[in-house]
Amino acid sequence: MVLDVDKNYLKERQYKSSGNLEARIAIHERFRTNPESFHGWIWDNMELSQPMRVLEVGCGTGQFWTENYKHVDEKSDLTLTDFSEGMIEKIKSKINHSNIKFEVADIEQLPYDDNTFDLVMAHHVIYHSSDKDKAISELKRVTKPGGTISITSNSEKHMLNVYTISHSIDNNYSMVRNIDGFTEEDADKILPKHFSKFDKKIYEDLLKVTDPDFMLEYIKSTTEPRKMDLKESFYDEWAKIVKDEVDEKGFFGILKRSPHFICIK
Repeated sequence: MVLDVDKNYLKERQYKSSGNLEARIAIHERFRTNPESFHGWIWDNMELSQPMRVLEVGCGTGQFWTENYKHVDEKSDLTLTDFSEGMIEKIKSKINHSNIKFEVADIEQLPYDDNTFDLVMAHHVIYHSSDKDKAISELKRVTKPGGTISITSNSEKHMLNVYTISHSIDNNYSMVRNIDGFTEEDADKILPKHFSKFDKKIYEDLLKVTDPDFMLEYIKSTTEPRKMDLKESFYDEWAKIVKDEVDEKGFFGILKRSPHFICIK
């Protein structure tokens, strides 16, 4: 089962502010064991000619550019968009360069002319669209011939134990995830319909979480926006599970698998 996309919910609850997304980013940044950061890995995967015109759809808190702006030619032009005004306000407070502009935009109705950008990025965002084929067509439409469309998503198995454990504690915790709307497995089937040429690379990691508080903040970022009716002991039971595994192994482990599709128009 896939969670129905409710854009009002996403704007008004899940991504009205950056807090939920920041809680999820924090656990990845602090406890990753892969020596290469995910965003640095993405940049290194792409062979880009500069200067370039760049569009990012779903820029979130701007973590990609916090890490990678140092690689950008000063003559390049960047347009960073998100459908949440809260996210745009957050990223504007973090990144301030004269060649970057920020706009609110919807991936299914991009307000840009055909063949405008050399690089179009949609990282962990297509699963938030109601019509995946339309979203991908829009990304392709605004890309110049020969340009690059950079797409990331997650495997069905990505961080799956977080959800199975949550559901085992309380079956009111939904196993239906936003990311299941456009997984690696879905992309493998859908992208060949849109691109005759693309490359796929895989980022894998093992999060070794040693702080139960970080784990609980991550869990809350998945439950509170969806207002799940969970039993009173839910978080206490989660904390005990994490503590017990940390006591036994030294960490609570979470497997990650995320593909990067580098598509050429």
